[in-house]
Amino acid sequence: MPLAIRGLTLPSWQNAKIGKLQLVEFVSMFGTNGSASLNNQNSLRTASLPGAFAAMGIALGLTGAVSAWAVRLPGIQEWFWPLLILQLGLLLAIGTVRSWASEGAENVSMVLLFVYAAVTGLVLAPVAGLYLASAVGKAIVFKALGAAGATFGAAAIYGWTTKKDLSSMGSILFMALLGIIISSLLNVFWLHSSLTEMVISGITVLVFTGFTAYDLNIAKSNRYNQTSGQIALNLYLDFLNLFMAFLRIFGGGRR
Repeated sequence: MPLAIRGLTLPSWQNAKIGKLQLVEFVSMFGTNGSASLNNQNSLRTASLPGAFAAMGIALGLTGAVSAWAVRLPGIQEWFWPLLILQLGLLLAIGTVRSWASEGAENVSMVLLFVYAAVTGLVLAPVAGLYLASAVGKAIVFKALGAAGATFGAAAIYGWTTKKDLSSMGSILFMALLGIIISSLLNVFWLHSSLTEMVISGITVLVFTGFTAYDLNIAKSNRYNQTSGQIALNLYLDFLNLFMAFLRIFGGGRR
């Protein structure tokens, strides 16, 4: 299995993108009983997926609600770096939850997911303020939500229904994500090109469409014994990255 660490695309207030630090599939292998039977794995799969999809929806709603509320907070931009560090800590905690909270891992990972979603809402508050300030901006948000939902749904259905094993896609998607991160940083700090930003956003849509299919394909068999919260985190980040990419595309590089 490839080391599935999905890097963080560092957002700035001028070019905000939520990146994906995917530790779950790797670190969740530790702190688990290696002698678990295939029947136990299938039971975990059946129990985890409905809860994971429900948690994903709640987490996305929580992020949106917190963002809309935090728009009114003065000086929210000044909290960016502390919030970013907190995000990274929460991602690491969720990814390693089975190693330090083995008995309550399911519940703990869910709680941490919702905390992460709320923190992400604070990080995205300036972006929300930018788009929600006008009717045109709100229309762009709904358009991006629709496009992200359709793309996510199609990729998820493919990942779930295909008979192919998509695990080999992990290393390819990881390298593509590294390219997105490097290109984004170069554009933010050096190129300052709206055209480059649009190209990067388009590539981001393709990459996270692939990640969505990959994550559902992995979750279908729950081969890494992930908790519902860990699976939900994967799907949450897939959708959020798709949404942010479409937001930049439909917004025409709005700043």
